[in-house]
Amino acid sequence: MKAYRTMEVLPIKKISQTILLAGFLFLLLTIPALAMDPAEVNYLQIQKSLDLMEQYNGTEMTTAEYLEIIWPQVYAKISPEHKKKLAAFTHIWELKELDRTDGGTGIGFTLNEAIGRERFALMDAIEKLEITEGEYQAIAQTEIYLDLSDDLRKHMSGMVRAQRGPDAGVRGGASITEGETQWFSKNVTANVTRISVDLQWENPANVQNNLSITIYSPDRCVFGPFIEAESFYSNPQKMQIHTYIVRPDNVAEGEWWYCIQGVKVDGVQNYTI
Repeated sequence: MKAYRTMEVLPIKKISQTILLAGFLFLLLTIPALAMDPAEVNYLQIQKSLDLMEQYNGTEMTTAEYLEIIWPQVYAKISPEHKKKLAAFTHIWELKELDRTDGGTGIGFTLNEAIGRERFALMDAIEKLEITEGEYQAIAQTEIYLDLSDDLRKHMSGMVRAQRGPDAGVRGGASITEGETQWFSKNVTANVTRISVDLQWENPANVQNNLSITIYSPDRCVFGPFIEAESFYSNPQKMQIHTYIVRPDNVAEGEWWYCIQGVKVDGVQNYTI
């Protein structure tokens, strides 16, 4: 009797199992990346750049080289004119001590300081770029960014950098939508030691809208963003962000800018400032 060999199917099973396992691993590795929030991705990129800052600490380089190595995604967006200007500066690794007041935190740079001249050049180079508020603060106001809570850093990583619009003059009332940014300015005269800022809005019933305010002084200090609102005891739906900036030797004279942003808004939210 002639014997016939039975075909072995075990290798086919093994191949199928291998394909299935490879597919599972691929999905396991790619799905979290695809599903990751853009703000989280930007936040992690900023943290990576800050780690690089530590790695290159003490290395002699121009400010253009610094920006290209540490923040390549931002450097690619700046104009050739600003790249040329930044190439004329030697990057300074010194971090300034924060200027703390009763109403916020700032950094008092002057053009008489080398670090001030370099930091102002960096601010000018990235001021109008389409980057996040987190990227801007980490580059231009590193000390303030490092002083923020981790939750606030992540929040700023999802905020598109706001551009100053033509709307000038602090006004009595306005309205804003989610993600929208509005700019107002106020001229402060000489011999003023205290600036008080009061942002108020009333939420509709069963809605918890939230706004934020960031304050920019004429001497390029940044206060905020302030995003923690308090409700009035008499009306839980009425919200308020109240802060003040005090300096015994007078606050900066000139035009102060207030940036209002709709952090979480259902529909349209009216507010006063």
